[in-house]
Amino acid sequence: MLDVKTTFKERANEIETYYTFLELYIATNRDENLNKILKSNLILMLYNLVESSISNAIEEIHNNIHARKVSFDVLKQELREDILKRLKKINPKDFVESVNDLAIDIVKKSFNKDRAFSGNVDSREILKLSKVYGFSDRTVHNQTKGGQCLLQIKNKRNDLAHGVFSFSEVGKDYSVQDLEKMKNETVNYLEQILANIESCLTNQGYKK
Repeated sequence: MLDVKTTFKERANEIETYYTFLELYIATNRDENLNKILKSNLILMLYNLVESSISNAIEEIHNNIHARKVSFDVLKQELREDILKRLKKINPKDFVESVNDLAIDIVKKSFNKDRAFSGNVDSREILKLSKVYGFSDRTVHNQTKGGQCLLQIKNKRNDLAHGVFSFSEVGKDYSVQDLEKMKNETVNYLEQILANIESCLTNQGYKK
């Protein structure tokens, strides 16, 4: 998990740097349209942090299972079912050619990080993942609000990505204080979820 946590901290620091710039810039700049656009950019950065952190962590679970040579047969039922669902998206010929020990290799080969989430990560998705992989979704509520803001971040990111709203249209709905609260809750939530996943790896919570 060291690489996962390092990447998380680097991106969280980027967001903190950007927020500091944003706060100072908006305080002195009177171009309201540009200020709205800059606010929207922070939302994109927050979603980037969410999806990268979770996809990296789930990949780490698959790599951990494979490295420990844990057999498919001893995994949690929910995880076994999820792996079989993922196999539907894999070319059978490529899969067979890349596998040496089916019961071991199927865990790693079934996960494709590039296609895992694609704009769909929020606290509800993380709750589903926690049930599949056996990690806790519990966080300190007064610091994270249970990751409630992730749904809003995901939806606004998708609105921007698909051109539903412009950057200025999205940015106009948020004050600097709103964004600071969203930033802090998101970073705290992800930090605690990653700690939960690390504990899951140590305890091999992905087993039956």
